[in-house]
Amino acid sequence: MNKQLSKKQRFNYFLMNLISFASIFLILGLIVFQLVQTSIYQTVDHDLEKLATDQKFIQHQLMQTKRMQGNSPQLGKFDTPPPNNFQQQVILWSKEGEILNETELGSRFYDFQNLQLSTDNLEKIRSVQTKDSNDRSLQFRSITLPVENQEEVAYIQLLVNTDPIKGTVEQFKQILIICMIIFGLLSIALSYFLSKWFMKPIMVSWKKQQEFVENASHELRTPLTIIQAKLEKLFTKPNHTILEESETIALSLDEVQRLSQLTSDLLLLARSDSNSLTLEKEPVKINDFLNTVLLPYQELAVAEDKTFIIDLGEEQQLSFDKKRIHQLMIILLDNALKYTAQGERITVFSTVKNNEWSIKISDTGIGITDEKKTAVFERFYRGEESRNRKTGGYGIGLAIAKWIVDEHQGKIELTDTIPKGTTVILRFPVK
Repeated sequence: MNKQLSKKQRFNYFLMNLISFASIFLILGLIVFQLVQTSIYQTVDHDLEKLATDQKFIQHQLMQTKRMQGNSPQLGKFDTPPPNNFQQQVILWSKEGEILNETELGSRFYDFQNLQLSTDNLEKIRSVQTKDSNDRSLQFRSITLPVENQEEVAYIQLLVNTDPIKGTVEQFKQILIICMIIFGLLSIALSYFLSKWFMKPIMVSWKKQQEFVENASHELRTPLTIIQAKLEKLFTKPNHTILEESETIALSLDEVQRLSQLTSDLLLLARSDSNSLTLEKEPVKINDFLNTVLLPYQELAVAEDKTFIIDLGEEQQLSFDKKRIHQLMIILLDNALKYTAQGERITVFSTVKNNEWSIKISDTGIGITDEKKTAVFERFYRGEESRNRKTGGYGIGLAIAKWIVDEHQGKIELTDTIPKGTTVILRFPVK
């Protein structure tokens, strides 16, 4: 993937994440602000509704105004006025829109002298704004009720001052805006980080695919070149018999077989990358299974004048993919035989202990240096090009082996055999 395409894709991820986070924070902020504002004003509206339905309170206000005007007798004991609330005010209006209880309002009358009577939304709570004598803005929640059977008073208006509430809401709004800005900056940083994090597996996958194609092309080219050369050689000698060219034909067939095996391994790796391969686990008696796999290699080792020791523990039945574990053992045993000389020893040990199936394949061959123990599981890795060409390796076997072990939730480890050689340790959990 070229740098320009990579940057463009990363910018798209960044923009998508930023828009998502910004939208979430904005919507959440609006919801929180609306809920807080509604809940605060809801308390005020509840008090207004309670006063509007309190006939005793309303009658007291009307009678108090008449008394102040000399048109009503003294109040009885049952007409004791409710406690005075500085935030709550009552205004009595005439039909002409004049305030009738100027005396009761006292100094606060100047706060309402600019207030106009509105009869458009009777018996409904609404917001009212006016200015006091100092030209300061005042906020109220108000409800206006019509008054019947009264000569002068036509309407009674109940008001609750909401300036403290408005101040609280404004302060909360400022805090919320600051928090939104902070979270906005955090969302930018988080979007940048996530865009980089999202691109990482894509870049790794792209690099992996590119390396796979390059290495596969390189490995396929060698056997194809050999086969082509051998076939062209046959055309230069059209009169030769098959017997005379048997060596050339045998070498070509050998390369065809190697090419077929390489193609199968490459296909397996490609399928493992796409997660299209699944394990087919079944109950298997491990000692019978291992003997079937190991005996042919034991005979081959004897033929090559090598010692092959098999040490199997108590017979047990475990569940695993028989085909894949067989393939795993062949890869490891092939390597053990390839890199041991005549007179050297190969030992295979198997045991089930502490809910773990352990297999150790040890040899006294050339060994592997510490810096190469991790690298050998990489695809197409070969420590020595000439040696692997000689033994027919392509550097794919141990990569496949590690994939098989990982799919079984196991572990594979390389250690040194004392005094020389390599030991492969396999550990599989027993469920």
